[in-house]
Amino acid sequence: MATAQPPHSPRAAESGAPYTSLIAAVLQTQKLITHQLNSTLRPLGLSFARYEVLAMMVAANAPLPMVRIVRALDRHPTTIGTLIDGLEGSGLVLRTINRSDRRSTLVTITDKGREVATSATRALGAVALADPKVMHRLHEDLQQLLSATRRESPGGRHTTAVDLPGGRP
Repeated sequence: MATAQPPHSPRAAESGAPYTSLIAAVLQTQKLITHQLNSTLRPLGLSFARYEVLAMMVAANAPLPMVRIVRALDRHPTTIGTLIDGLEGSGLVLRTINRSDRRSTLVTITDKGREVATSATRALGAVALADPKVMHRLHEDLQQLLSATRRESPGGRHTTAVDLPGGRP
């Protein structure tokens, strides 16, 4: 009598759709990396998602409309709103109404936000996930996979995570 294989086992993956084990490995790796990055940032009062917003604000060096943050980070507007709420509550960003378009909300990083972002960038730079050569090759391969996946999306248009059923909010 054969025993059932857990869904993450190689034998179970081989019997399913092509590349199931690759997809499972990518998703598991994403979880582990996210956990490590969040653990690194926790002493600074950040999650990696909050850091992404701060890093974008630092790079822009100007107030940004929330809709631009939503699009750039490929997150649902509610998620970005929640992230901005937390950053604002910590004194790292300010939210204001856009005077040139009152329907738009602008987000501005504070001096404290810049300091925390700088510290977070330094902390993340010290995180060693794997051999740098392996990471470089993996980065190139994943960028190719991401581009190919976007090209092959239904209808030929760029698909974001928000567009997908059950996409991340």
